[in-house]
Amino acid sequence: MKKLLLVGSIILLVLVVFSFGPYNIYNEFNEAKALKQFISEDKTFKGLEVIDIDYRGSDTYFIQTKDGGQRRNFIVMNYQSSVMNGHWKVFEETSKGNYY
Repeated sequence: MKKLLLVGSIILLVLVVFSFGPYNIYNEFNEAKALKQFISEDKTFKGLEVIDIDYRGSDTYFIQTKDGGQRRNFIVMNYQSSVMNGHWKVFEETSKGNYY
């Protein structure tokens, strides 16, 4: 009985740390929702209407936005600097030749 209680306590502790700690395992498995949260909080996308989010592989997304009547394209990459520290990098299209 003590072993079962100990194992249950350890599992509960691990779940609490993953849920509320700096490494959020939920965002790891639900990256699309984490990206939408990043877009809503990042100053680069303020005032822009997101038209399309397209997954391009290797934690990379192509995002089309509308600014009035003009379309703006972005590449957003999820960069893992360590196991617990993930960052989003944003690159805006700078010319008609699709250079970022």
